[in-house]
Amino acid sequence: MSLDRNNSQGGLELEYEDDPIGPLEIARENLEKFADSFIIQDSLRKMVDWMLVLREVVKDSDISEQERLEAEEELRMLEAAWVAIADSLYEQGISC
Repeated sequence: MSLDRNNSQGGLELEYEDDPIGPLEIARENLEKFADSFIIQDSLRKMVDWMLVLREVVKDSDISEQERLEAEEELRMLEAAWVAIADSLYEQGISC
């Protein structure tokens, strides 16, 4: 926070900066980043697990053609989502 003495009414005006103030604010931001990272990792792991299940479903000879087509379509959508997420992370400097 900084004080601005040059406002038009002659009084003091408080300006809030985006930078964290104090060690608790820094710790809170670090905790939020860690939680975000944990959630992303957990979600990606669950996506991979579901993709592996769908690949096995597609190979199963006991399912109907309709079920196979639905599993293949869902697998394509998950693969497209995976690529989009990987591209987004890569743009942020994170390699997957």
